[in-house]
Amino acid sequence: MSETQVTPNFDNTVDLIPVKFNFKKTTDEAGLETKRPSVEFDSFPVPSIEGVAAIFNAGGKGLELLLEAARDVVLARARELVNENESMTAADFPFDQVSWDAIANLPKAERRGGGISKEVWEEFAKDYMQVMPAVTGKGLDKITMQAKVLLKKFADVKTNKPILQGLKAQLALYINNTPNGEQFQECYEFLTNKADTLLNVSDENLLANLGI
Repeated sequence: MSETQVTPNFDNTVDLIPVKFNFKKTTDEAGLETKRPSVEFDSFPVPSIEGVAAIFNAGGKGLELLLEAARDVVLARARELVNENESMTAADFPFDQVSWDAIANLPKAERRGGGISKEVWEEFAKDYMQVMPAVTGKGLDKITMQAKVLLKKFADVKTNKPILQGLKAQLALYINNTPNGEQFQECYEFLTNKADTLLNVSDENLLANLGI
């Protein structure tokens, strides 16, 4: 009796990764809040290294889309840098910080920060201002100032380590008390990683960067 060989349906052009899509709460005309349940996949197909090579070799629309995705990563990072420094112009833009290698070596949460939409950041700030007065006992005016600094990703306080430490602690209080933590997890991770990066800059490096 001959053996039957089973060949698995394997596609080396894709990797299978876990993916979870979360949704924000919505409020209807009657004021009733509802939230769509998360949609979760154990194995979601995305292009593998072999898949990216196949797209490159095939050219056409697939390659156009691949290049568009790469451009979006670079431009999202450029937008972050411009947003962080209101005095920045094209003449003094730090092009070395938007090279592919420079972006790839950023902490993951910081890389993804550019992919967080303006609308999500604004919703995060609104939620922060709603949650934190009761949690901290601080007035809304102070919480609003905190939210403004967070929205600017610490741009105005990036050399002030006591403020960075304090805001990082406030973020921990926020994420542990908001009912919308899942929705704003990416904002929280981006900001805490950004704070850690800034806190780890030595005084010597800071002086060198400032040209002092």
